[in-house]
This record gives sequence, structure tokens and C-alpha cells, in this order.
Amino acid sequence: MGTTPAIISLLTDFGDRDEYVGVMKGAILSRVPHGVIVDICHHIASHDIRQAAAMILAAYRHFPEGTLHVMVVDPGVGSKRDIVFARARACGFLCPDNGLLSGLRLEGILQDVWRVTNRALFAEAVSATFHGRDIIAPVAGFLASGGRPELLGPPMAIRDLVCLDALAARLATDGSLQGIVVNVDRFGNVVTNIGRELLTSFLEGDLKQSLTINLAGRHPIPLVSTYSDIPAGKLLALIGSRDTLEFAVNQGSAVSLLSVAPGAPVRVICLR
Repeated sequence: MGTTPAIISLLTDFGDRDEYVGVMKGAILSRVPHGVIVDICHHIASHDIRQAAAMILAAYRHFPEGTLHVMVVDPGVGSKRDIVFARARACGFLCPDNGLLSGLRLEGILQDVWRVTNRALFAEAVSATFHGRDIIAPVAGFLASGGRPELLGPPMAIRDLVCLDALAARLATDGSLQGIVVNVDRFGNVVTNIGRELLTSFLEGDLKQSLTINLAGRHPIPLVSTYSDIPAGKLLALIGSRDTLEFAVNQGSAVSLLSVAPGAPVRVICLR
């Protein structure tokens, strides 16, 4: 990846009740003892590839150059789905090829991709149900210790990666802006895939215009700059820390009010 990554991030749906995260870290550190492992999140909803793909897109840019990002949200574990390593200009991504790289691919961040097929790099015994420990962790250790990605297996075209097109917000033919909910955080904030740039373009540069936002039958929802612009307990919309449109309740929970989940559609129109 140009420089040897000293930092390995982990993003999984494993939670923290079992040994899975710990043994993955142990398998990585067995191969790169001086590696620094950073937990992005282990509470992705079970098997929710879309949530994880949106999270890594939001998180990766805040890490130092050379970071290796390891993702294991793998409902197809043990099947014929590929495991891949994708290299970007300043970092790398190791994960199952099941859509986890969708946001990165759609934004043109990826430069090279290899299929991970070199069994010499895997654990001696590979469980059909825990490729994170027996394939992905050893390969992460190999890469983090300076191993060449060309030794992982054959290259593949970026266009051949599995891509969840729903991760791309779009301007619809009826003139509305359409996206989806991609995450609900621990505060109950409802996060969408509609980015600041797209929303600003849609509103012709004026984020203070009145909007009608159709989400769970609630509209209009005021678009504000901060939570405190709205009285406590009231619903609002703003550009959150991911630089995307999200819905919140000042000092409360938007999801308890809206009763939506990841995948719910969001439709934005402007009141002229």
C-alpha cells in the first residue's frame, strides 16, 4: 500500500458478548505483534452490510495514511463469495466481497483490488463459520507486516466488486431528492445517505430553504444547523458529523418518534 500500515481498524457485527472480536485481534497480533488495532464498531446490526458500508465510508478518512481497514459483516461466510483486498491512495480495505465496499466504489476511492486466494496465508485449519479469524485476520497480519498484495491472489476489476446501488442517493425524475436511512445511532438519531454536497446542489446552495421531508409520514421537518436551534423534545433535520442528512430530536430520540429502520426511504422536496 505504499507504506507499511501500523494501524489496523476493525468493523464487525460481532458485538461484545462473545470471544469473536478478541480472538480476531489475537490472530492479527500473532502475525504483527506491534500492530495497533482500533475498534471502529462491533455493533453493526447482524448481517447489515448496508449499515457497515455506510459506516466505513464515514470513518476511513479520519485515520492516518497507511491504515488497514478490516471489515467482517459476512452473512455468506463459508459460501463461494470472495474475500478481497482493495487498495486506495492512502489506505487499504480487507473484507468479504458482499457489498461492504459499495460506498467507497461509488465515490471512486478504490484504485486496485485483489481476490484473497493464497491458502498459504490462512490459518492451518479454516472453520466454515469463522473466516474472520482463520482467513481475514491472518491476511491482515500479513499485509500489516508489509506483505505485498500481489501475493494474495489474482487481481480483479473494481467494476466486478459487489455493489449495493441503493447506497447512492439520487435526484428522481419527479424533481425530488431520494435516499434511504443507513443507520440509527445510540442517541436515536436517524442517519441517511443524502450528503451535504448533493443536498446543497438540490437546494441551489441555500440550506436555509424550507423543505418537505417525507420520512415515516412526517413532514415538514425543519432543516437547522444545530440540535439547540429547536426546542427540547422537537424533531429536526440537520447535516450531521458524517456530512449527511440526519434526523434528530433535541435531547431525545428521533427513532422512537419516527419508528423507522435502516433501509427506510427518504424523500426531500423544496417548498419554493
